[in-house]
Amino acid sequence: MATFRLILRGVAHLGELELLEELPRHRRFQTRRDPFLDDTEGEFIERFRLTKNATLTLLNKIVHLLPTSQNNRGCRIPPKLQLLVNLRYFATGDLQLSMGDCSDMSQQAVSNCIKTVTYAICQLSADYIKFPGPAEAAEEYNIMRQFQEVAGMPGVIGCLDGTLIRIRNPGGPDAELYRGRKGYFALNVMTVCDPNIMISNIIVNWPGSAHYSRIFRESDMCDALERGEYRGVLLGDKGYRCTSYLFTPLQQPETARERWYNYAHTRTRNLIERTFGILKRRFAVLDKSLQTKLSTSKRIITACAILHNIAILHNIPLVAEEEFNNEDDHANDVDADDEVGLLGARRAHYIHRHF
Repeated sequence: MATFRLILRGVAHLGELELLEELPRHRRFQTRRDPFLDDTEGEFIERFRLTKNATLTLLNKIVHLLPTSQNNRGCRIPPKLQLLVNLRYFATGDLQLSMGDCSDMSQQAVSNCIKTVTYAICQLSADYIKFPGPAEAAEEYNIMRQFQEVAGMPGVIGCLDGTLIRIRNPGGPDAELYRGRKGYFALNVMTVCDPNIMISNIIVNWPGSAHYSRIFRESDMCDALERGEYRGVLLGDKGYRCTSYLFTPLQQPETARERWYNYAHTRTRNLIERTFGILKRRFAVLDKSLQTKLSTSKRIITACAILHNIAILHNIPLVAEEEFNNEDDHANDVDADDEVGLLGARRAHYIHRHF
């Protein structure tokens, strides 16, 4: 009799288990860590390179361009998280799979976030990457005054240089055009900076094999300078051809005036070297080989330039600024007619007048 009762209890227990299994299961969601609440301001800057306020301001400007996307588990990815994942990727250059593991997202979701957020940030380029227009005489004068305060060079409106950004093999029949003289695939990015090391002009469409001087000659900026729309001049290194609107250093300075000109030129043009150094130090993704599609890689470079300018506008400090030497990128690219004929005439007059 006792054995029979035990059997009945077991059967009843199994029935309860079956009923429990038929009940709907409620999913448990783990609360995500919120850097805006959990991080100090310094920790937030170290992780995302912008302050909390600057990040929220940026989010408000692009939120309408961010989809309410879902990850592979059917969960909505908030726009705030999409932006933070993108900023973290720019700051570290980590693999997308690793980024997904840290954010509880799939690699595909991270990839989608990078593409959509990068595109959205690039839509702000006209607001943050500005070279003064021909009609903005007051702004042009203010820039020249600030440049003159650096090393005593009047009339300068920008420092010009290019840098190679590594990319993966883009494939296709034109892939070898992207292989630079150092042997790796890259984009040759031309940049102009202002006295505050903000990027005022950037061109990201040229392959790594293109000559720096050619990129400038075929730019809209060069056309505007040739038409005389600007009073000031640009400063470039020996990789560029000296013209009436682009001054390069003298190859063999002989007089005290010429030596002083070269010294002032080097000190002033160092601003563009600092710009590249800070840009690549702040956004490490540019100091590694971009593993995204070619179109996405170009947008990433532009987006990082925009974020760099935002960081400068908000006076956001860099964790540690390192020296950056860009000379090796085109140390041997010197035009043979650098100082021939009328090309250096304005520069000679400039040296005689100001030095």
